[in-house]
Amino acid sequence: MRVLVVDDEPDYRYLVGVGLGLLGHEVSEAPDGEQACALATVIEPDVILVDYILLGETGLSLLPRLRNASPDSAVVLHTVEREHAATFVGHPAGPDGLVDKGLGPNELASALDGIVTYHRSRNGRQDPARPRPPVN
Repeated sequence: MRVLVVDDEPDYRYLVGVGLGLLGHEVSEAPDGEQACALATVIEPDVILVDYILLGETGLSLLPRLRNASPDSAVVLHTVEREHAATFVGHPAGPDGLVDKGLGPNELASALDGIVTYHRSRNGRQDPARPRPPVN
């Protein structure tokens, strides 16, 4: 699974990236919305994992730009603010899923896999294989 992690905390991005990377996932990182959108256009991730509260904006405010940059990607909010963020899941402009920041790598990978599978089936894409550009 190709994952783009968007978080303004570099240490946290690194930990998530290493954890998912050790499980065999291709992980790219972005510290903000501008870099996330630029990177998402190039790598076409299966899932974009966005911090709910970014420096200068929220993950929710970033959702429309991410969907335009990579329309086939599932977009998931990563948060400790679960109660507030959960109200937006299922809304047409909301995220495809929500995961807690406290999850370990195995649990996070499993949750993301389930959300990506659901996102693909909902959007008529059963086959996860498609031509992709290489990740640098």
